[in-house]
Amino acid sequence: MDGWMIYVDANYWIYWFDKRLPEHGYVLKSMGSAIRKGIVINYVTLMEIAHYLRHLDETEFKDRLETIRSLSTLTLIDLDASIVDLALKLLVKHASQGIGGRDSIILATMKTNKVNRILTHDGAFRKVKGVKVIDPIPTNQ
Repeated sequence: MDGWMIYVDANYWIYWFDKRLPEHGYVLKSMGSAIRKGIVINYVTLMEIAHYLRHLDETEFKDRLETIRSLSTLTLIDLDASIVDLALKLLVKHASQGIGGRDSIILATMKTNKVNRILTHDGAFRKVKGVKVIDPIPTNQ
């Protein structure tokens, strides 16, 4: 994949969509940059976003998800056996660093697609060697 590609974790999508959240203003610039340059996510992350948005009315819910899925710079990765197998190895390797099941799927997706940067407010990713976390949100948020 292109060296400019970045994985965008569910929390950043949520902060970007939900103007009520205190993190919203902090993510606008980095999300805009990511959208222009190229984003990678997997279907697990898409479902996490959908889970957060599930209380919206049906039209708004569909519109928000279509906003993501229709991005010309989006690469949406299937969850297949090779990613799951790698995620299981990464889960065991990084469990002591706070990486859980969904996070290990993100790491496996990133590794499989040669993406080493992630927009996330999840501090566990900072502990993983080789992963560059981009997070302009102050740590007290």
